[in-house]
Amino acid sequence: MKYVTLCARALNRWILAQKASLHGSDSRLSGMVATLLIMLFGVATAFGITPGTTPHPIALSPVIEDITQQAASPVATPGVYTQQDQVRNGDTLAALLFRLGVDDTAALDFMRQDPLARNIYQQLSPGKPIRIQRLANGDLVSLRFPRDEHSTLVVERNAEQFHASEERVGSLHRVLQASGRIQSSLFAAADSAGIPDSVTRQLSHLFSTDIDFHNDLRAGDTFSVVYEANQDDFDQVHPGRILAAEFVNKGVAIRRIYFDGPDGGDYYTPSGQGVRASFLRSPIEFSRVTSGFKAERFHPILKTWRAHKGIDLGAPMGTPVVAVASATVTYAGWRNGYGNVIELRHGGSIDTVYGHLSAFATGVRNGAHITQGQVIGYVGMTGLATGPHLHYEFKIGNVQYDPQGPAVPRHATASLSGHARSQFLAATAPLVQELDAIRGDTLAKFE
Repeated sequence: MKYVTLCARALNRWILAQKASLHGSDSRLSGMVATLLIMLFGVATAFGITPGTTPHPIALSPVIEDITQQAASPVATPGVYTQQDQVRNGDTLAALLFRLGVDDTAALDFMRQDPLARNIYQQLSPGKPIRIQRLANGDLVSLRFPRDEHSTLVVERNAEQFHASEERVGSLHRVLQASGRIQSSLFAAADSAGIPDSVTRQLSHLFSTDIDFHNDLRAGDTFSVVYEANQDDFDQVHPGRILAAEFVNKGVAIRRIYFDGPDGGDYYTPSGQGVRASFLRSPIEFSRVTSGFKAERFHPILKTWRAHKGIDLGAPMGTPVVAVASATVTYAGWRNGYGNVIELRHGGSIDTVYGHLSAFATGVRNGAHITQGQVIGYVGMTGLATGPHLHYEFKIGNVQYDPQGPAVPRHATASLSGHARSQFLAATAPLVQELDAIRGDTLAKFE
């Protein structure tokens, strides 16, 4: 199966225009290609697709493809062997180096005695990478070991002497693309496609205004994503920001494109329409509605018929609850049947209410300013509740409306126009072309 490479050159030009730092800064890593992750089989269940749809087993061969233009590989030094491994349970430094072909007592003695190199012994925890260069006779030429996320500890031989130093972590910037198909859930499909969880969370947030990822998903929905990543000194890939994404839900394609404009970076539709959510669809990621907005409902505890002027979202105890939009806390405390409750005041006489919480997040108190997506509390069953869930209300002018209904504003109105829109269309055209190509490959892959 062929994956898209034709747009790499155009995409690289776009990267140069928007962020010159996307080119690799560490010449030692300039020729290394991001790992191809190939997995077989479908996805395991996590958060279910809409009831009534039947998933069919589909053999998958997802690939994460590096579409960054590659520079020439560095020339290897004759007679010097480079190897990399990671610390395993029970490893000593001597055992780890021996596994890598190093047999050098002088090097071990130096690292035991040198104040800086001695940190390797102190930080030899399972999973940490180590890279060495050695001669055929087992003499150590150099050793690289991560001291922290910002620095690498380096031990080098100069003639018969060793020297220890600390270097700032270098990174090689990559642009990766991947795609997947829903069988049971977004996270399961993304795992099968080899997409990191941090990218999947960005993906769900990007489309959360238009798609309810618990109730709206269908078996056969597809998604594609182009995202940045940094590759460190040990070839470990650290995912970053999404540059472009597409989700095809119920046959309708929705796209988001990142643009770093004069007023800062944000996401837009391919035509330049602003897509920032005014109010998120749900204060809980991947929750399910256990009781909807109703004029009359039989209360399970009070045993009477009464209006249910909100929705109940079922989720495990302790699940984080986020603010659906930026706001000021007008109340955080105990209130009768609501138990622990938070009330937020948004602009335009809009308030939201979050009830039955098990606890409040740090810093949530009356008068505090809260940003959209910030965790404000945790799911519980305080007050009148038969099980863990969130009671969520949406009020305009102190009148409750269905939080999933048309009264709730979904999109901010900010869109690009004039010269800014012309710049956007020119700069993001390669990303749109990339999504077109990925969609074609995705359709061919899953036919």
